[in-house]
This record gives sequence, structure tokens and C-alpha cells, in this order.
Amino acid sequence: MKPEERNKAPQRTGETANEREAERASERRVYVGIGLVFAILLLGYLVYEIAVVVLVLLLTMLFSIIVSGPVDALEKRGWSRGVGTLVVMGALLVALVALVAALAPTVENQAVQLAGTIPALIEGTQDFARDAQSRLGLELPVSLDPQSLIDSARNFLSGGALSTVANFGAGVANALSLGAVVFIATIYAVLRPKPLVNGFVAVFPAGKREGVRSILFSMYSTVQSWFLGQLTSMLIIGTLWTIALFIIGVPFALLLGIFAAVVSFVPYVGPLISLIPPAIIALVNDPVLAIWVVAAYLVIQGVESYLLQPIIMSRAVALHPAVVIFAILIMGTLYGLIGVLLAVPLTAALLVLVNELWVHRMDGVGTDPNPPKPDKADKVPDETTPKRRHLPAWLAKAAKRLRRS
Repeated sequence: MKPEERNKAPQRTGETANEREAERASERRVYVGIGLVFAILLLGYLVYEIAVVVLVLLLTMLFSIIVSGPVDALEKRGWSRGVGTLVVMGALLVALVALVAALAPTVENQAVQLAGTIPALIEGTQDFARDAQSRLGLELPVSLDPQSLIDSARNFLSGGALSTVANFGAGVANALSLGAVVFIATIYAVLRPKPLVNGFVAVFPAGKREGVRSILFSMYSTVQSWFLGQLTSMLIIGTLWTIALFIIGVPFALLLGIFAAVVSFVPYVGPLISLIPPAIIALVNDPVLAIWVVAAYLVIQGVESYLLQPIIMSRAVALHPAVVIFAILIMGTLYGLIGVLLAVPLTAALLVLVNELWVHRMDGVGTDPNPPKPDKADKVPDETTPKRRHLPAWLAKAAKRLRRS
């Protein structure tokens, strides 16, 4: 064998070993990927099977984060955590009782009146549809007879009265028991959060624990900021709706304003739902009032988009409307109405988690030769900052002072 061939033989042997090692690494990645897929499927199946337990856990986490905000503030002022928890819970209870006592008589009166006018509203809607049919030459596919609808409801209730009462009682008992579990678990979680956090962090390697604590704190701050901003936005929207409907002359202004405040907790979908009842009531009474109701809706949405969102929600996470809608759809399908209420804070927390664990790490791997250029409407410091719209100079300065405070 020639010397050149002897030198090439070790190189070929080394290349063959490297190729084998690369093939083994590729096979390991395939096996790991298959294992992750099966693990995700198994986790999804377990979550589906224990949906009630997961729901109770999510509610406990959300309420614990909400209540922990004022408790943490009192603890920084020298209060013990137990006393701070009692004070905060007591204050919330007193505020709730006072609010109910102040609004209950008026709301009850308007609710009774609204229930009594439902047949008239149905008949008025039918008359309006018939008028539109005669003017536009359309055919009304469904005939709305108020008395027939009432009789059908009575027959349904009387036919299955026993099963209806039994199902309703079982549902109420189940809801009360789960509510008691969430309430007790929330109190214990707020009283002693450090053992829970430290126990969770201890699962990770020692060198990674500080980063895990930082991620948990970011998620905690994000959900708190979102809730405070959302609560403030609900109060302002409910007040504006009540004042606007009262000025326009739509009946049941306070009841409809409270309804608008409650449903606005669900972004994008809630405001549209809040428009339907006052528009129908105004349309039946006077079509001109319906136009004013729609105009009031547009003004209130403008106030929310250009004032409330940039100022109040400046520290909350920005979520794309499509992401929010799909999150609401998924959580609503899994957990019903409570899932709809949990969709946005859960998605916001998951977005922080994805940014910290994946996006920021991927940003440090290589260089993007053609990075996407943000639109003018989306110029934000990072992905966890809400989208800001162009504001007048005086309003921008006011928002800046409010954020500093």
C-alpha cells in the first residue's frame, strides 16, 4: 500500500465514525420528538379527563394573584400577611355588600319591568320585521308569536318540572362546593405563597432557579396588571353606557349599563354583545333611538381604544385579536362560561412564558437577514407591551405621568 493510501485510510475511518454519530444523534432527536408528541397527547387526555380539577386550579391561581396584589402592598408597609389577607378579604366583602345594597333595588325593579315587557318587545320586533318585509319585498321565514313562545316555555317546564328542578339543584350544589374549594384554597395560597413557589422552583436545576423565579414574577405581574386595567375599564365603560342610555332615553339604563360592564370583561366579543339589548329595545320603541344607541356605542368604543387602552392597559400584555378570539373559543368549549372568563389572563401568562423560554432564546441563535419591520401602529418596545395608538401631545404626557406614578 502506498503512503498516500495509508494516510487516507484513517481519514475515511474518522469520517465514517462522525457520520455514524450524526446518524445516531438524528435518530435520538426523532425518538425524542415522538416521545414529546405522545407526552403532549397524554397530557391533553389527562386534562380533558380531570377538567373540573384543572378548572378549580386555574380559578385558584387567578384569584390568588388578584388578592395577593393588595396583600403584598400591605406587607411592604409592615403588616403581617395574615392580617393583610383578612383586611383585604373583609374590604372586598364590605364593598360587595355595599354595592349590592345600593344597586339591588333599582336593578331588581328594572329587571322585573324588563321581564314584563318581553312579550311587547317580541311583538314589536315582529311588527318591525313585517314592516321591513313590506317595504323591501322580503319574506319572513319565522313567525314570532309571543303567546305561543310563552306557552311553549310553560309546557316545557311543566313537562319536565321534576327533572329540571333536580338538575338545577344539582348544578347549584356543585357550583357552591367548587366555589368553597376555590375560596379556601385561595386564602391558603395568599397566606403562604412562598412554600408553593419554592416547591415549584425546587423541581428545576439549581442554576436555573433564579430564571424560573424571574419568569414566575413576570407572569404574576402581567396577570395583576391585566386585571387592574380590565376592572378599571369595566367600571368606566359601564358608567359611560348608563349615562349615554339615560340621556338618549332608552329604558332600563342602569341595568343595561351594568350588563355592558360585565360582558366587557371578555374583550372584542363582550362589547358587541353589550350593544344588542339596548339596540333592540330602542329599535322597538323608536328606530331613531337605535341610531343614537349605535352612535353611543361607537363613541364609547373610541374612548376605550384611544384612551383606556393606551393609559390604563399600558403595563398589560398585548394580545392579537385573533389570538384572543381563538383562546375564548377554546376555553369556552372546554370549560363553558368560566373558561371564557379565564381565556385572556391564561393566554397572557402563556405568552410571557413563551417569550421567556423560547422567543428570547431563539433571538440569540444566528442573525435574521431580513427581520420584519413593525407597522407604525405596532411600534412597541417589545412583545409584552400593548399596542399604542397615536395620541395628542397633551394626552401622551398625561399617560406618561400616570405610568410613572
